[in-house]
Amino acid sequence: MKFEIQKTVQYWIEGADYDLDVAEAMFEKEKYPYALFMGHLALEKMLKALVVRATDNHAPHTHSLPLLAEKTGLLIPQKTVRALARFMEFHLEARYPNDRKKFYRKCTKDFTTRNLKKMNEVFQWLKKQ
Repeated sequence: MKFEIQKTVQYWIEGADYDLDVAEAMFEKEKYPYALFMGHLALEKMLKALVVRATDNHAPHTHSLPLLAEKTGLLIPQKTVRALARFMEFHLEARYPNDRKKFYRKCTKDFTTRNLKKMNEVFQWLKKQ
């Protein structure tokens, strides 16, 4: 089967948009850890779209936002790179049982609001690239 770059890029972008909507829905339902997890997933998919576009190849099988950002070839502002590194917490700690309770306590409405806002800003910046 032929690798179709534009279709693959579109696949990742559509998934990213959908997951960002799910993050908002989870926030509205006060499922804060899952809102942050879905925000991470939306960023991951948007970065994978950019990697495919930059490399004309499939995105690597990784959840690392900083690694994916590096592979886009974009000049990403350092503060955005640092934010992507901070967002990694939402992927790992939201999924593994040993850290789940501690992470859930951390995910207050205020904490989630601040982080989702920043994730949305990064997402929109990436989408414009």
